[in-house]
Amino acid sequence: MKNIMKWMTACCMVGFSIGFYSCNKEYVDLEYKGNIDLNQLNLVQARAVWNGAECNLNVPELRYDPEKTPENYSYSLSTALYQERVAGQDNTVDLIIDTDSLNTAIAKSSEGGLYAKYADVELLPEEFYQLSSDKLTLLAGNIFSEEATLLMFSQNLVDYIQKEVKQSKTYVLPIRIVNSTSYQINSKVNTLMYFVTATYVKEEEEGSEYFPVTDVPEIGDAYGETDLKLVWHDEFNGTGVPDLEKWRFEEGFQRNEELQWYSEQNALCEDGALVITGKRQRVENPNYEAGSTDWKKNREYAEYTSSSIVSKYRFRYGTMEVRAKIPTATGAWPAIWTTGGSNDSWCWEWPLGGEIDILEYYLVGGVPSIHANACWGSDTRWSARWDSYNRPLADFTGKDPKWASKYHVWRMDWNDQYIRLYLDGDLMNEIDLNSTSNGTGGLSDWWRGSWRNPFRDAGNDGENFGQQIFLNLAMGGNGGTPDLSKLPMEYHIDYVRVYQKAE
Repeated sequence: MKNIMKWMTACCMVGFSIGFYSCNKEYVDLEYKGNIDLNQLNLVQARAVWNGAECNLNVPELRYDPEKTPENYSYSLSTALYQERVAGQDNTVDLIIDTDSLNTAIAKSSEGGLYAKYADVELLPEEFYQLSSDKLTLLAGNIFSEEATLLMFSQNLVDYIQKEVKQSKTYVLPIRIVNSTSYQINSKVNTLMYFVTATYVKEEEEGSEYFPVTDVPEIGDAYGETDLKLVWHDEFNGTGVPDLEKWRFEEGFQRNEELQWYSEQNALCEDGALVITGKRQRVENPNYEAGSTDWKKNREYAEYTSSSIVSKYRFRYGTMEVRAKIPTATGAWPAIWTTGGSNDSWCWEWPLGGEIDILEYYLVGGVPSIHANACWGSDTRWSARWDSYNRPLADFTGKDPKWASKYHVWRMDWNDQYIRLYLDGDLMNEIDLNSTSNGTGGLSDWWRGSWRNPFRDAGNDGENFGQQIFLNLAMGGNGGTPDLSKLPMEYHIDYVRVYQKAE
């Protein structure tokens, strides 16, 4: 979240600096006086946006809208010589956040005029933007330097205004070029400032679907039965990491050649929910081997991070209910799923232990879709037989444009005849357990799960066989290429509850 916010802020600030230093001759004297070095550097930015009449670049107003996610803003920064001459030699400059210039303008705001717009502004906090580089390099023979990118994270800033500040604010980000290695810098055109105004919207009373719930029913129902008792749950009401007595973290690259590196740092409990955050964040792969054919080893870096937690609890039969709010940006692959396992790690390897996808969200033929699936073993090792179902996201957002901003309830009812998967009470898929017996699994080993039914079988003696719960946010893969303008993305889980018949 901090990285995204950094990108957003940086973008907004750059435009303002240009205006302050190079546009208003009433306050800044830029007239030629005969001794200007024609090689003095100037900062070039957003020429297509700036028409010369107004140098202060203002990001479009940001405000909370439950029906629309604000887009992140990205700007390209570069340097050029005076009058955009061809560089005769290589030159490098540093990019800094020029707080001194901003503070000077704020101090002069009472004078009015050009400085009036600095009244009540603040420096944009670094968690709302990200600058791709702190240097610009102008190579000999070129007019413009290589570009750096400033990304401002709109959604994070809007959330901050709505939840923390609770009043409208204007922020400024001043970016300045210094320490030129070959050419002098014109001090009157060396700073860019971005203005961004985030408007607080007082929300009307909204339904409880927007917020975590706090009541925990001790009795559940399924198949018309009302004698189900709460046997295991996590309400995620703490602060910080989830309960490690109940969950373990997956680490690193895991499956499906996805893009993210799973890290425990991306899952935290806050405000009554578990929040899993998917970020654009480079992580060095400690298992890297150049030339390896193993996808987990031939990537020197992961460019994204996220989290996946797995329950230490296993169960057979009953009702499992999860209330969650999922990210729907391109590249997101949130899931609520289970796999069969036991204390004997060499038994019931996937898919012989069975898999139940209570929720998966990813693209089908380029169409964002919500899935409800189950699978079990075929006659080929690591190859599954599937009972799959998916429905386009548009089916839900067409009925409720605010669907993606709300919490929803995913439920699995499981007895010895059927597995039924629901979304907000609507049946998504029904799996007949008469059809879910494994093939050989490529092993032809009954003890390891061949020919057995993972959704009916109690497992081998003493191995504690059952389904364990996964909550994860994958990135890439079936989810598509992540939309950088929507990062970071957040997956909120309010609770996980399992109900079973009292014995």
